[in-house]
Amino acid sequence: MGVEIAALMGFFGLTSAFALVATILAAWMAWRIVEKTGLPGWAGLGAILLTLTGVGSIVPLVLLWVFAFMRWPRDEAAGATPGYGAAPAGGPPRPVPPRALAPPAAALADRRGWKLTGSLPGVGVALTIDGSAPAYVLTGAPAALPTELSVPDPSVGRPHARLLIAAGRLGLEDLGTAGGTFIDGARLLPEHGPRDISAARAIRLGTVDLALSRA
Repeated sequence: MGVEIAALMGFFGLTSAFALVATILAAWMAWRIVEKTGLPGWAGLGAILLTLTGVGSIVPLVLLWVFAFMRWPRDEAAGATPGYGAAPAGGPPRPVPPRALAPPAAALADRRGWKLTGSLPGVGVALTIDGSAPAYVLTGAPAALPTELSVPDPSVGRPHARLLIAAGRLGLEDLGTAGGTFIDGARLLPEHGPRDISAARAIRLGTVDLALSRA
């Protein structure tokens, strides 16, 4: 409220200053008109000044009237209630459509496990990595531990490679076997260290092709 009063006072002050300047200019021009037209002295000057003063008073009043009754953005905000839009003239408030929920700050981690599937002569291979351990060993020997995954083929080393799980991602590390380890056709060497295969589609251990998918 105080800010609005201060703004209004400033407006009136500015208007008064303009009115004073306009009055001085009007008096000077009116005197020039009296001289050129030969009107009867001060009587003619007074008539001209009264006319100009009346016009000068009407114009600010008209402007004040326009500003006082025009529609301001704050009027729209004041006419709205929580959950509703601005009320139309003579009618009930319009409901505002619900706002969409903001997207989460980060994507939720995929809690699913991983699966390697393939086929060997006369037998299928289906290995599930459920994430209960941080690392698993891929080996051609029969599995002796819960963290060993067996791929019974002569081309698969004993052990052959290591699977690593961290933060919902899957990594693969070659352990230096002669048969070799491949990720989507690219050779993985021991010196490469663990490589992220979360987005890979297939790996090959020796001559065994395994498809990678989510369990």
